[in-house]
Amino acid sequence: MNDLPAQAPDWAQIISELRSSVTITDALHPEQPLIFVNNYFLELTGYSREEVLGHNCRFLQGPDTRNETTREIRKRLSQCLPVRTEILNYRRDGSPFWNELNIDPVFDAEGRCILFVGLQYDVTDRKLLEEEAARTAQAADQQNRGLIEFVGKLNHELRNNLNGMLGLMDIVLMDESLPEDVREHLELAKGNGDTMLTIANDTLDLARAVDGHIKLERIGFNLRQMLDSILHTHRLRADKKNLKFYLEIEGNLPQRIFGDPHRLRQVLDNLLGNALKFTNDGSVTLTVEELRREVERGERLIRFSVEDTGIGIPAEHIDGLFEAFSQTDVSHTRLYGGSGLGLKICKELVTLMGGEISVESREGEGSMFCADIPFSQTDERGLPV
Repeated sequence: MNDLPAQAPDWAQIISELRSSVTITDALHPEQPLIFVNNYFLELTGYSREEVLGHNCRFLQGPDTRNETTREIRKRLSQCLPVRTEILNYRRDGSPFWNELNIDPVFDAEGRCILFVGLQYDVTDRKLLEEEAARTAQAADQQNRGLIEFVGKLNHELRNNLNGMLGLMDIVLMDESLPEDVREHLELAKGNGDTMLTIANDTLDLARAVDGHIKLERIGFNLRQMLDSILHTHRLRADKKNLKFYLEIEGNLPQRIFGDPHRLRQVLDNLLGNALKFTNDGSVTLTVEELRREVERGERLIRFSVEDTGIGIPAEHIDGLFEAFSQTDVSHTRLYGGSGLGLKICKELVTLMGGEISVESREGEGSMFCADIPFSQTDERGLPV
């Protein structure tokens, strides 16, 4: 920290010159008008500062802007909740661009929401690449194999750059003298980077699974010990949201089984992570029970059920739930975060382990995902584990 300048930097000037769009709106005014925009916002949209200050951001909307997205944004802002979504906006000259929108409320000492601070990124190139890749993959393979292979080849470069960027942000955030507003912006940017890193990791796993490059281990492991570890990990997340978290184990469940504990845990972590993410009130329950036992083959079929009291899934979206990049509601999923690949990865891994995965859900009432997976109690030589 000896290299820091003697005088504090002009943070307002720095924000004005950022190569990311920054906006601040007045949350107390019923129209929520813009009261600050940085230079890059003007460059991105083509408007002048005089044309935008004092006006609501809806002037950026156009004929193909999705009403569902704008309604969801208005709903969350009316509740003083953060917004994470992508929206089709229009520049002053009428040309469209895809806007990755990140909005956070700012509260005063009395708890009133007084401002909304927004960060916007032009992700048009990425969206065009995604749409083109999706069209190509759909024509080549209904299971998105072409798209997964393409994304998988790119993820190494993405991860290298993201890890470097996130590391630098961690170093800057260690500076205790950072102004609070700058720290909030950096933490928001770091959160976006963490999300992108998760997506890169998920795409690699999915590419390997679809292409058959994942090789399962066959080792003996203590099932109950692993479940206790999972319980501890996810209970911490549940406690942060004031959710009840239960682990229910059938009495005659074997203590040791033969299989791939790493991939089993990956499936359960994905299912439990989704359940906790999309549940705001109530509980999440992991139930483990034996469905069938074949004594002669030394095999047991074990069901792992993850049940929640969360937002549920619309009936018309359940059939495509386990497909890559198939979201129940893209705008809604963006608000909660995630890559949209977790369930597809679960499907591929469970199938690879010789099992089946299913879901039952009612919108607004919760969901239950069941993974039925066969495990052996003997190794390849027929000896007990």
